[in-house]
Amino acid sequence: MSENVIFLGIDIGSTKVAAILAKPKIHNNHTTLEVVGLGSARNEGVYRGIINNPVKTKEAIRQALEIAAIKAERPDLLNYPLTATVNVSGTHLETLSETGSVTCKSASVKGEDVGVLFEDMQQTYDSDSNQIIHLLPLKFAVGEQHEIDDPVGHIGLKLSGDFKIVTAKKTALYQIKESLQKANIQVDSEDGFAASPLASGLAVLTEDHKNLGVVLVDIGGGTTDIAIYHEGLLRHTVVLPFGGNHITNDIREGCHLTQESAEEAKTTLSETNPNACSLNTLLVVPTADGIPPIEIVARNIVLIARARLREIAALVFAEVKKAGYEHKLRAGIVLTGGTAKINGIDSIFREVSGMYVQIGKPQNLERINGPLHDSLINDPAFATALGLAWSSIKPLDKRVIKKSKQEKEQEKKKTGSLWGSFGIKDLKIKDVGTFMWKGLMQDDMEGKDSY
Repeated sequence: MSENVIFLGIDIGSTKVAAILAKPKIHNNHTTLEVVGLGSARNEGVYRGIINNPVKTKEAIRQALEIAAIKAERPDLLNYPLTATVNVSGTHLETLSETGSVTCKSASVKGEDVGVLFEDMQQTYDSDSNQIIHLLPLKFAVGEQHEIDDPVGHIGLKLSGDFKIVTAKKTALYQIKESLQKANIQVDSEDGFAASPLASGLAVLTEDHKNLGVVLVDIGGGTTDIAIYHEGLLRHTVVLPFGGNHITNDIREGCHLTQESAEEAKTTLSETNPNACSLNTLLVVPTADGIPPIEIVARNIVLIARARLREIAALVFAEVKKAGYEHKLRAGIVLTGGTAKINGIDSIFREVSGMYVQIGKPQNLERINGPLHDSLINDPAFATALGLAWSSIKPLDKRVIKKSKQEKEQEKKKTGSLWGSFGIKDLKIKDVGTFMWKGLMQDDMEGKDSY
């Protein structure tokens, strides 16, 4: 992996677009991420994760990218077509649990057989309305052997696998792609999309989090994205149609403010415990031009925000119980997203769920640019954009090896197929066509597959 390649991650959210330019750094086989540019712009073209105004979204994308390029001291990037990884959110995201099986070509499982199984799953669950954006393996079975992490080398003629399949509406993906193209940015149809909670997880979760069991909760402006991990694997994802904008709307209606004034009252909130707020504490909130600012009892704002946050926390905990992971997630809840900046939000989630709660911090960032590094560490609103940059470098599943675009192109030139040297067809599968199952490398090194 070249350290000179710059990766672009673009988080299209309900309130803002965030763009991150980053490149990998390798130290003793340990990869970190150096963020060279960061930009954000207000976005009014998305509602609950769905683009409803492509023009406004395009403008926000371009503005965020311009800011990131300037901070990276690379304004020349704006003169070329760029390729980005972009998030997908909204309640149209669906997660399926499915099982597939194939007959192996020999008495032991080879990497080729794993590839055929993935290809079969892709073809079986593809549809006219939905597109698979993540095809993630859980456990495998070979013959009578079950609960296998890596099936390559096991003896048996029948290979089965349990999968988590994350799909999105093709119409929503088309809107995202169109908005990016208008901003002179390309996105690969099979490889350039990532579900928001999985992207955020790449940025803030460690392998220990996933092994112990954790629920990642990314609270954005219009949605709350949830991903549950247990024993190192993704178990459940869901998107709730509630977020920080709903807190703002509650404050606006409850205190008779403008949208802008309600947002400012929310963002300046320094407490979410009403018992810690004196009735004499007032917030001075600006209103419309030409109208004097008004004074609001801070405790009223706290009570309104707290009620909505408790509702969101209850919905998250309900999803944990629904998925069957109550009392099983020892790492608890990791909060991220812009709404996670509200002081005391972790206490509210702890009260409602009874689980350990922490605010997610980005992992493995280079501290070359101190101010930029600190802003990313202290602002959970950029977790998804960071994860999108990471997704170009590391896989969602540690059992597969990330393959660079250059490596894939070189293999195609040599063999006419991405998998040609291993006897496998070019599989256009998210997280498999992009990555290489480790067993394939083992087969090649051991000389088992030579076609």
